[in-house]
Amino acid sequence: MSTLQSPPQFQMIQLDKVKPNKVNPRGKDVKENDPHSESLKESIAEFGILVPLVVRRTDSDQYELIDGERRYWVAHSLRMKEVPAFVIVGDLAQREILQRMFQIHMNREEWGPVEQCRASEDLYEELLGKFEDDTEELISSFARFTGTDRRTARNRVQFLRWPGDIKRKIYEDSARHESYWYVVEIEDKIIEPALKNYPEYFDKVKVDDVRRFLYRKWEEGTLKAAIEVRTAGAIFRSRVEKKRERDRVIKIFDKLVKDVDITYQEAFEEFARQFPTFVEPKIPKPRALINSIRRLTDALSQYDLFFLQAYRGSKQRILNELGQALDDLVEAGRALGKRLKA
Repeated sequence: MSTLQSPPQFQMIQLDKVKPNKVNPRGKDVKENDPHSESLKESIAEFGILVPLVVRRTDSDQYELIDGERRYWVAHSLRMKEVPAFVIVGDLAQREILQRMFQIHMNREEWGPVEQCRASEDLYEELLGKFEDDTEELISSFARFTGTDRRTARNRVQFLRWPGDIKRKIYEDSARHESYWYVVEIEDKIIEPALKNYPEYFDKVKVDDVRRFLYRKWEEGTLKAAIEVRTAGAIFRSRVEKKRERDRVIKIFDKLVKDVDITYQEAFEEFARQFPTFVEPKIPKPRALINSIRRLTDALSQYDLFFLQAYRGSKQRILNELGQALDDLVEAGRALGKRLKA
């Protein structure tokens, strides 16, 4: 419980008595890599700090920053002696400080998804200890604490499930922040439905290792946009029951996971070929079929074997698959040709 003695008080305080907050998830980036720092510096130099900092008093003349990290560092760079601030008087537990920071930053949308997740690590671990077997209640509690809507809370929790080594890479390198959306797509479209419909796969491969393998596709440029993951979603939403068929689905899954060069589109196409009843058929019109055949003919005639030599996976396996696919294509073409002549 907090013991606030009064509402926050507005006053001018000495800058050298304010200390940054250690739990601020943007860390040194807000000081060193903020793209808006120069324009903010120009504004503050001309007009002063128009939006006061928010701080809490830690003792008689010392303060801890709760909101205003960028303004704080700009004020330092301008060698300002005093800054305007709303001072919270009274004791606040670290959890309450975090909650207030969330409320302030979420309302102004200053923290992006990655910063929010970084700030939520301890909160997530606490909620996981309480609701490990009740994901929906965990998400509800997370939403209430952070002031986010339920969908946003679900996405944050999906990211926070990932192994620490992957999250640290993303937290510590702002260039990787974009991969947050890839992680969420993987968790939502692949991991969660696969755990539900094909749990036996995870008896052989740990779920965190699956996440690490799939993250390599992002790191090595196998895909260009996170949304590409959705292509493979139908594989894992579809639950086949017969063991022999389940083994075939798991084989496709294993190939997608372990071969960094296999795209989500390629995995889906393999699934659609083997399980056409699970995929809505799209029969092309005659002219569209003719154009598709001609495009494929051009692609085959111009294909350079150099691309096979540069393939990073098993060359013998891909050669065998390509040979079989070409045989199937020739057979299907001959069969259609006979039907047309008849």
